[in-house]
Amino acid sequence: MTRKLVFLSFIFSTFYLNAAQDFVPIQERAQGQALAGSAQLNDSLYSNPAASSFLNVYSVDGSLSLPKTFAVSVLDTKTSSVGGAVGYFRRQAEKDYFESGTSPNNESSYIQGAKLSLMGRLSEKIGIGVSGKSIWGPNVQGKTDRLYDADLGMIFNGGFFQAGASLRNVFGGKALMQFSREYSIGARASYDQILSLSVASQSSFNRISPYQYGIGVEYISPYYFAIRGGYRILVEDRQSFWSFGTSFVSPRLSLHYAVEMPNQPSSTVEHTLGTTLLF
Repeated sequence: MTRKLVFLSFIFSTFYLNAAQDFVPIQERAQGQALAGSAQLNDSLYSNPAASSFLNVYSVDGSLSLPKTFAVSVLDTKTSSVGGAVGYFRRQAEKDYFESGTSPNNESSYIQGAKLSLMGRLSEKIGIGVSGKSIWGPNVQGKTDRLYDADLGMIFNGGFFQAGASLRNVFGGKALMQFSREYSIGARASYDQILSLSVASQSSFNRISPYQYGIGVEYISPYYFAIRGGYRILVEDRQSFWSFGTSFVSPRLSLHYAVEMPNQPSSTVEHTLGTTLLF
């Protein structure tokens, strides 16, 4: 066990990476992309592959952002000591994704991906996870391209306090699709499983200081609803974003809504709807 922990600590301390997620899930969007160190359900596929290690659930999840950006996933941590998740996403490439002079048609402007994740516990307080992925769609030159890579994750669960880190595109990613090695670190503090505060940062390969900071808060009421808020800052671009989310929460079905609002004029406001079924 000690050797495993030393090995994993070495991995997380020697990667200096570059951050941009494959897909931003709905809970991340509602809480300022600050959940790298928080326990999560299906969103762990995209935030931290280890984030579901301490849950005992079977759940199906889906989210949609108009016009054609969506994700679906299945998570199972009930069947065995090693949990698993599988998911598919489709998102539209941003306008500034393509090189100047490139004009892809409507269909080729969508990036799609499939992910398979496995997670488990090293001890009563430490969980790990690994996720393999295939991503395809246009590259920055407008040509069809494909990426095969993997993500790693670790989470510490101390009850009221959690902390974690995730490494994405550990085999190097693909520059023409704007995927490269990246990492996020974060922590979450909770009070009585009702109120929580999450923080996270993301850093790039060529600079030590993070280029993105995020903070999120969540209140879960005993009366079947939850509210969330967040704020994130892109340091280099001097951009910031407010976010808000709300959910109807029941033991079997949850319905979610999240919105992210840029502080820059004439920027696009992102609305996302989602649902989670638990069995």
